Amino acid sequence: MAKNKSDNITLSEAFLEELFFVALKNAMITGIVSDHIKPEFLPDKEFQKLHAAIRSHYKAYKEPISYGKLMQKFDNDDGEDVVDLISEVRDNDYPGTPEALIDDLEKFIIDVKSAQVYEEFGQLYKKSAKKEAQALMIEHSEWLKSFTLKGEAFVEVISTFEQRHTENAIKNQMESQSNITPVNRFYIDDLDALNDGRSLRGQVACFLASSGVGKSHIARHVGKCAAQADGLDVLHFQLEGSKEEVLDAYSGGLIEENSFNFEKARLTPNQLKRVKKQLADISGTIRVRAFPRFNNQVSTIDIVNGIAEYRKATGKNPDMVIIDSMDLLTDASGKNWQPKDERHKRIAVVNDLKDIAGDENCFLCTTTQATISDREWLNDPKNVLTEYNAAEAKGIVRPLTWLISLNQTEDERNDNQQRLHVAKSRFTKKGGTFKIATDYDNEVYYDRERTMQIQRLEVVKNAQAGKDEKPSKNKK
Repeated sequence: MAKNKSDNITLSEAFLEELFFVALKNAMITGIVSDHIKPEFLPDKEFQKLHAAIRSHYKAYKEPISYGKLMQKFDNDDGEDVVDLISEVRDNDYPGTPEALIDDLEKFIIDVKSAQVYEEFGQLYKKSAKKEAQALMIEHSEWLKSFTLKGEAFVEVISTFEQRHTENAIKNQMESQSNITPVNRFYIDDLDALNDGRSLRGQVACFLASSGVGKSHIARHVGKCAAQADGLDVLHFQLEGSKEEVLDAYSGGLIEENSFNFEKARLTPNQLKRVKKQLADISGTIRVRAFPRFNNQVSTIDIVNGIAEYRKATGKNPDMVIIDSMDLLTDASGKNWQPKDERHKRIAVVNDLKDIAGDENCFLCTTTQATISDREWLNDPKNVLTEYNAAEAKGIVRPLTWLISLNQTEDERNDNQQRLHVAKSRFTKKGGTFKIATDYDNEVYYDRERTMQIQRLEVVKNAQAGKDEKPSKNKK
């Protein structure tokens, strides 16, 4: 059923044709195929495109897609090979039962997962990380006990209360003892206080702002600080601008210098000596993958494949994935979206990103632009961007874990300030608005010292306003 191809374990073409043949008739099998088959399990791009189309339709309608709709999706010059594959699937004559296929797929997934875990276990032991290696094997053992592609049994809440509490305690203890660094910060004090240390793995955060306010700045800020402060491994996909642009910006941000000085190589020998020592203390990494400036289409399949390439090169998943900007992405379905379908395309893209964050166990940050033409509205400091007044945020807010808008009047721009508004937070209270200071001249998105000064002045100002508005008591 499986074969080796370019050192990656993949499912055989014959098995996949049988599996897809059954999936296009059976909604339960379609759901399993959608949720558990990863692009790296598939032998080529044609199978990846077909799987993406089956998966996208199932997620939208909870039923198998028809052969007719599949043919329509790929009725173009680029889809000729996929159409041939669809014909082969349709002509398949699988004699067995769906259960037999699911058993084979389940065994394949267990074998692949186990092989990856054993390889990682060996690498950890070579590094003398014995506690982390033992924790990995315990976690894998628990996964083996619970993993199945068959229907899950009912779980009775009351009678299993103590057992599940004990399992959670063991899990938390293992996490605290392991050397795996938690991902739980935005590196902006007010947002971190709101999150209160919750794990951000498996979550998707989207930064929404008008042009020029700083979407890319905040995305790089989170990535830079993750590597610099917490030793996390960051994978950054740049979909707009050049690779050199983002590399120079990251480099400037790491040393809090204008990126133009780095671009023009203006650092003095003494500065370079100081910077070299500073960078040597950083245990995290930032890897950038930039797509061509005029690339026709970048899809979420490219993101998944990029993560797979990263995993092959480094031997692990990234802790954090940054995509700048979501506006230039299309979903995995291969559908030729029309301008009138832009909202539906964006929803499909965010649903894909949510699945990627969960499948890869990483924190995924992305950006999107709000097009507000009313400058007077933007110049009112009482107004903030939300899903109710920004067309780009409508619909996508549901699958997101976080929707954070960046808001700035002209006066705030001149003063290097802006307001962050939490428009969506799944696990915390939403609606908070925080004023922060920036220093873009030195590639600093969040100037903590100036932010604290501004917030102290706001407290004093509000307290004084309260006193002034307090009604005086009339003497009798």
